Amino acid sequence: MSEVDTDVIIIGAGIAGLNAASTLHSKGLKSLILEARPRIGGRVYTKRDTVTGNHYDLGASWFHSTMENPIFDKFTNNWYSNSQIESAKYDDNNVGIIINSETGSLPSGINVGAIVDEMKYYSSNLKDDISLHNCAIEYFKTKQHRLSRDEIKYSTALFKFAELLNGCDWDTIGSKFSYGPFNGRDAFNTIGYDKVIEKIIEGYPNDNVLLNKVVKSVEKIQVGKADETIIKVTNADGSIYKSKYLIVTIPLGVLKLSIDKTNEEGAITFNPPLPKPITDNFAKTKFLPLAKVIVEFDKAFWPDNDKFLVLSVPNDDELDITKTYETVKEFGNYTDKENVKAFDFPCLVSNFNSVRKIPALMFLLPSQPAYQIENASDPEKYGYDLIKPIISKIVGKDIEIPEPKLILTTSWGNDPYSRGAISTCAPGDKFVNDALIDGFGSIRFAGEGPVYQGHSCAHGAYISGEREANYIIEKLSK
Repeated sequence: MSEVDTDVIIIGAGIAGLNAASTLHSKGLKSLILEARPRIGGRVYTKRDTVTGNHYDLGASWFHSTMENPIFDKFTNNWYSNSQIESAKYDDNNVGIIINSETGSLPSGINVGAIVDEMKYYSSNLKDDISLHNCAIEYFKTKQHRLSRDEIKYSTALFKFAELLNGCDWDTIGSKFSYGPFNGRDAFNTIGYDKVIEKIIEGYPNDNVLLNKVVKSVEKIQVGKADETIIKVTNADGSIYKSKYLIVTIPLGVLKLSIDKTNEEGAITFNPPLPKPITDNFAKTKFLPLAKVIVEFDKAFWPDNDKFLVLSVPNDDELDITKTYETVKEFGNYTDKENVKAFDFPCLVSNFNSVRKIPALMFLLPSQPAYQIENASDPEKYGYDLIKPIISKIVGKDIEIPEPKLILTTSWGNDPYSRGAISTCAPGDKFVNDALIDGFGSIRFAGEGPVYQGHSCAHGAYISGEREANYIIEKLSK
């Protein structure tokens, strides 16, 4: 075989790429990580240089599905044991429900939880994958004489919380995968997700992580027998590296650029082109931004719930069981849409005063408000103005809201090296692009997308990175 610079090149220094590199290194294989940004971590980004001195995770914040989350297990039992520090906290104590009503909460005596549990079961077992909106309507047709109008209205509001979990409107997302599968409770990372990155990369040679390396092209070069190739990676700065194997860990929103937007920043050209089983499935897998708005005050003035679920309550026109509602085909395009305002969308509010003893609130928002914030002339002001009515409803109308001392917002959708935050599904989509898991011979793929366990989560990326490293270790050991 012709001379190569390393055994494996890894594109992307997120959790998937870092864990792949660490696993390869532990087995004595050489690797290089090429990262476009001036930092490692990918969609893990802990901001520590704030004016208040408190750190905030602008990317991943929770350990999801902790019954099957290897990062959570290592983080709490090995890396940062509870005897040393409370590194993670289950933040599901006394969860508050907030709606835009006079009282700000659900009417008393409405047993929405049990109804929503049944709706989730119904959605996951439908024969045909339909929109989440039509799924709710179909369910209520089976229960129309057994539920009151308020039970239908407010259980739907809670069921629609999947709009946040999947990033977009219930007329757009498919019902089949809208609620999982996820196993176990979520725990909040209290000390910063960058501490996960530090442990994963511990012991890996710093010189093998090359930052500000924007990959422009990947080429397979035949060097001998028909199945003997090396990988040539060319960067925007003109540097070239060669390897026996390649692991691509860039987000789906960036990888998709390879087929029709190769002049966009971050796009990678593959020669030969990616195989059709991969590219044909691009249309059946979606990728959307989420946004965070974080506001810190001098002191807390809100209830001590761990978190609040802010619900968007449907109107009567959205709950007509005689209708089949149109499924929106244009996914994630908000250019010509009227702006949404508070309570038009669900959001999650994390109470940092409870989980971290810091007087701050973190708002997690779906893709349309994320788009509005990212494209505002002053994202921090716009983001705060957008969520301020929610704060008012949480604390009650008689409390004056003081000015925050810190406002942070995110921009994952406009980041050219992420172009979104989470994988999601329209009706009829594939949960996972299996062709990416199959790979392209010596070109392999990892990340939160091409994986089943932990799909769309940080630990899914971690699992997929280890999976691809072990695949290469096995091949090179023969």
